[in-house]
Amino acid sequence: MKWRSAMLVLVVPVLWLSLAGCGKQELDADPEQWRLDDFESCFEARFNTDKEEYLLLEGTKEENTVRILRGKKDGPTLYIVAGVHGDETAGWLAGNLLKQATLKAGTLYILSPANTYGAGQDRRKTESGRDLNRNFPGNSDGWDAERIAASIYGDIRDKQPELVLDLHEAVAKEDDYEALGANYDALGNSLICQSLDGIGELVLDALLSSEAGELCSGALALYGLPPTGSLNRVVTEELGIPVITVETLRAEPLTQRVQNQLELAEFVLKHYGMR
Repeated sequence: MKWRSAMLVLVVPVLWLSLAGCGKQELDADPEQWRLDDFESCFEARFNTDKEEYLLLEGTKEENTVRILRGKKDGPTLYIVAGVHGDETAGWLAGNLLKQATLKAGTLYILSPANTYGAGQDRRKTESGRDLNRNFPGNSDGWDAERIAASIYGDIRDKQPELVLDLHEAVAKEDDYEALGANYDALGNSLICQSLDGIGELVLDALLSSEAGELCSGALALYGLPPTGSLNRVVTEELGIPVITVETLRAEPLTQRVQNQLELAEFVLKHYGMR
């Protein structure tokens, strides 16, 4: 993803740790066949959870499905958007796996992959060649990226979650993407926030836990100033809803990157008392 390099006041240096024991590295060759319990996380099915679905952009070429998980107890509402960039595979694979999760409390909305065409073609952009993450808040009468962005933005506005978790993978600057190759990483494993209002404690806990080797495969860095038109910046600034963008390091195996995404999601859900 293309982000400015300005750092927030709180910065944790990137320290890569050993991958040994962090996740099961031998899975079915087809990631579409992976199950949540294939990964060493805390997502074992411990709770009774109601699961529902509804459609965005129903009846159109961009139709997509949102999965709802509802715990048996009252609790907060969170929203996960994964795969805004279709070739950021670990993000939307983790999002799909999270649809199998269970909750003890609260409500979780999951849209994954958000860019269905990009995910199906292993492409960053939409069918019209536009970057979905530069087109928020969108336009319901615009090009495909604007229509998709408008549907996501409107759904988040209507659901009013306490937090949006935006699952991505780090790549080089867009202009250098083809020349440098898909495995070039500008950000590594990191979190990106437009603002820490309301989530400062959560973000700090995640950074310190990762630095201590208790979360993910290495210490997370923290970045700010997501680009104009990104889900992170627009939802934070216009809706007042905090967003955490998760980036994973493409140099690591896909299973490890998915594991990192799942661990961060579990960490967030536990923070909110939903798991």
